[in-house]
Amino acid sequence: MHNIAKEFNQILSNTTAMSLLSDLGRRMYFPKGIVSQEAEAGIKAKRIKATVGMATKGSDPLYLDSIYRDFKGLEASKVFPYASTAGDPELREVWKQAMIEKNPDLKGKNTSLPLVCSGLTHGISLTADLFIDAGDTVLVPDMFWGNYRLIIEERREARIETFPFYTAEKDGMNLKELDRAIARQEGEKVVLIVNFPNNPSGYSPTNAKAAELVDILTSYARKGKKILVITDDAYFGLFFEDDIYRQSLFAPLADAHENILAVKIDGATKEDFVWGFRVGFVTYGSKGLEPRQYEVLEKKTMGAVRSSISNSSRPAQSLLLKGLKSETYLQEKQQAFDLLKERYLKVKEILEAHRDDENLIPLPFNSGYFMAFTCRGDAEKLRVYLLDTYEVGTIAIQSDYLRIAFSSVDIERLEELYSILYQAAAELWS
Repeated sequence: MHNIAKEFNQILSNTTAMSLLSDLGRRMYFPKGIVSQEAEAGIKAKRIKATVGMATKGSDPLYLDSIYRDFKGLEASKVFPYASTAGDPELREVWKQAMIEKNPDLKGKNTSLPLVCSGLTHGISLTADLFIDAGDTVLVPDMFWGNYRLIIEERREARIETFPFYTAEKDGMNLKELDRAIARQEGEKVVLIVNFPNNPSGYSPTNAKAAELVDILTSYARKGKKILVITDDAYFGLFFEDDIYRQSLFAPLADAHENILAVKIDGATKEDFVWGFRVGFVTYGSKGLEPRQYEVLEKKTMGAVRSSISNSSRPAQSLLLKGLKSETYLQEKQQAFDLLKERYLKVKEILEAHRDDENLIPLPFNSGYFMAFTCRGDAEKLRVYLLDTYEVGTIAIQSDYLRIAFSSVDIERLEELYSILYQAAAELWS
């Protein structure tokens, strides 16, 4: 193990974060190599700087006009040079402030500074690298994003254990089954991923359900369980009903108990409608962690970034920062939210008109991009039938559920879409 890693681990000693680190996480560090030497040269090399692997012309990066002409709103220095491993410092500060504004319960709490990653998938993968070992069990509800399997089971050789997401009555999240799933875990380590608004179901917990979920986790922490909670907040903010917990669960969990380490994975991808930018953030929160210990977690994460992708896209970060600081940003974001909520309400209206249909039974949904049906027959058979017969694309989840992304269908076509869905199901199963 490298001496820097040993030094980092000593700083983290006797913390839940240290006990939760994977073998790779314990060995990970940020080297005092080219990147740190370049940073030092940036301060002291006043005469000539021959460090970074870039080409320059005078004080500017060397670039091609045929590429730069489409970035004329940004200085060349905000487009072409490498970004720092942890991300643009100003963007990190702006994102943290925005995160506190969107999650007021975070105000006054000690957390790490958000670290930039290349989208939420990368953020989840980084977290898995640092905290999940081969053979570990990761708890997720049975309504989960399929990419978790590639990250957790294939890349990290851990095991996903599911629990029923909905109650038997389909009236909300099944917290009794979550409780039972945690109780079944042997040893002190517990890893849980929560994703709200949920993909694929489009469900977010009520205020009461969110409070109960936090209470369950805290009760196990008091009993000595060391709990890693990853909050996948990909669709954060798209809440369409009144009785929804409107903050990330990271907010109450960040200082709920010394035995809980919360990791917030979020980003601009869906929140700011920039899917191709691939700008996400990783933020840590745990009661009792000191600033120097958060710095170690950041440095270990930087090591994981450095050793995989080196750094995230500079122009994407620059464009995002410029947008976040725009005077019209909040107004434009509200307009996009209103458009999606209008589609959501239209879908609810259509579903109400088909409430007696027994072939497609909608699962509870109140937020995000999606809704899902429980299918009377095989969901994959219906998906293929819709595609081949009606040229309509949907997503089958396992063999029971059909996911509909109403976010990607104009409101004028929703009636047509759902008419086809019900017609196709009737042709197969009635």
